[in-house]
Amino acid sequence: MVFGTFIPLWTVLHRRGESLEQLGITRKFLVTSLIVSFVLGAGSAFQLITLASASNANIASHLVANFLVLWEPFFVFGWLYLRWERAFGWLPAIALTGLGFTIQHLGSVPLAAAAGFGVFAIMFAVVFALVRNMVVLWPLFYPVASGIGTLQAGFVMGWDDAGISAILLVLQLLIFWWVATKPRSLRAA
Repeated sequence: MVFGTFIPLWTVLHRRGESLEQLGITRKFLVTSLIVSFVLGAGSAFQLITLASASNANIASHLVANFLVLWEPFFVFGWLYLRWERAFGWLPAIALTGLGFTIQHLGSVPLAAAAGFGVFAIMFAVVFALVRNMVVLWPLFYPVASGIGTLQAGFVMGWDDAGISAILLVLQLLIFWWVATKPRSLRAA
């Protein structure tokens, strides 16, 4: 929560004096982003259902647990991708996002699975680069894709996991609210 939410928000809003748009939180291309997210999520749903059935996973709890994960797409795309894009341009940012996503998963999944996640992150980054709006990923497409990835890695999420994810989402939203409502006088702190 500190490195993935608080620091990006504080840096953009208070240190740089920029808006949430610099984190992919914008109304620009909102309808387009929702449509693309819905189409990609719906297109991936069959694979999620097939994998859940093969894994004997409760599809509802698994999908809910992945739906409640906002911290990962926010950090990877809203923070890292947009910083790398600013520093190096859109094409290197896409490649760095894939590499970073691979590295992020090393140790928790086999190398081949982490590399596969990196390839998917490149695809997510391409979609995100087109609209620069988090809604293109979350809440519709990313949870389905994340559900597929977690099942492929052997992580079946139950209602306990969904509860933990819900607590983390509430904490993240509280951090969003707290940082976004701090007065300007604290921005230089």
